[in-house]
Amino acid sequence: MRDVKDLVGDEGLPNPYDDAGILRRYREAGGDLSEVIYLSLGETWCRAAPGLRNALAASLPPHCHGYSLSPYGFPALHSVLRTYITDTHQLETVAELGTDYEVAVSQCSTRNAMFHFGRLLVEESQEANAGKRIVIASTPGWDYTGVYTALGFEMRYFNVTSHTSYQPDHEEIHGLLRKARGDTDGPVLLVVNAQHNPTGANWYPSTVRAMIRSAVATGACILVDDAYYAVHNPDTTPTNTLRILLEELNPLPLEHRPRWLAVRSLGKQFHCNGWGIGALTAGSETVERLVTHLLPQYTYVSAIPLQAAMAAWLCDVSSETYLARQRAEYAAKRLHVTRRLTHDLGYPQSAFFPGECAAYLLMRIPPWCARGPHGEPRDFRVHCLARTGVLLGEAHMTTPGRLPNDSRGYVRLYLGTAPEVLDEALVRIREAGLTWNQPSVAGLSAAKTMEE
Repeated sequence: MRDVKDLVGDEGLPNPYDDAGILRRYREAGGDLSEVIYLSLGETWCRAAPGLRNALAASLPPHCHGYSLSPYGFPALHSVLRTYITDTHQLETVAELGTDYEVAVSQCSTRNAMFHFGRLLVEESQEANAGKRIVIASTPGWDYTGVYTALGFEMRYFNVTSHTSYQPDHEEIHGLLRKARGDTDGPVLLVVNAQHNPTGANWYPSTVRAMIRSAVATGACILVDDAYYAVHNPDTTPTNTLRILLEELNPLPLEHRPRWLAVRSLGKQFHCNGWGIGALTAGSETVERLVTHLLPQYTYVSAIPLQAAMAAWLCDVSSETYLARQRAEYAAKRLHVTRRLTHDLGYPQSAFFPGECAAYLLMRIPPWCARGPHGEPRDFRVHCLARTGVLLGEAHMTTPGRLPNDSRGYVRLYLGTAPEVLDEALVRIREAGLTWNQPSVAGLSAAKTMEE
């Protein structure tokens, strides 16, 4: 990992990011930041697809260095994405591009697209003098709370647990939707994250279809979070939520269809999160409202040279070769981590979930390690970093600057780093005694700590 100054800037300035604060305290306690293994947020800083980097280094069209006059994104990338989304989600036989759905480039992250979709729902509810706004999402889950509570939405959650291999219960979701609709005439938004973050579970197509049918029946809007649609094991067929959604909407007249948005992250599948580039797909009128009305209030089309490079990369057959290799690598790492957790760290199979999609492995905090020597609650992420130099992630992602959501005694381990780095992290955790069964006190006495 690079020195923290290279990543978080001046230490004298306020910084809301929890990981930045943890790393700073680690250095202040004498830790060596150059030796830290970062397995938290879902970032490597150094593994962007080589072909994508080459596309950026190649000769770019001169007009990509100025303003773009297309609100749908840099025209070359917009054109590529229309085909790419249609092909990778097999939409051609179930819906008509330009009528049933439209595609645009999402810039400044998929989070930004989600936020402005929420703004659209707020704007429409205010015009109609409607009641409160409600979002229904999974727990654990990504930080939908941070996006939508900032817009005045109330959050309600459905559970995904190890007992059902983190598959949602569509009956529970149907009940939440009916209850929400009974509580408000304002917008109700259901979030469907079928390649589930952080568990890596691939939700069953039948369950996703039932969720969408319940949303349509109750007049709820739908957010499809497909950030990790392309990140999965080679033998896994990712549940195609976007196609299922369009199949379910097909019988309805356009004017009777609910508002919906699907987001797809290119940063996740090509290790270039800092580019902030992805695809947003929605009904044609919704895309038009977003890119011609709401987004221009806040920003111009941006990162155009990056969009030009992405367009070239997606047209290169080596981008698919890269994804195939990456999927095989993820599968190998899931298997290897599973073996190390069980054989080296003594974890029972019920204490972690390797998943088959996304980029994380969810693991329980060893029960003995959940509390300190005097029974006080212990921040296991801080404890692990202090003793091993390995920073794990929150099980339920949280908006920077806010208290973490309930993680239910779990942390997540990011699998996107190089295999040898991941292996070194597990060796450190084992050697520090952070195994499933409590080590001897003597084995911990020499370890440095930053918790006091």
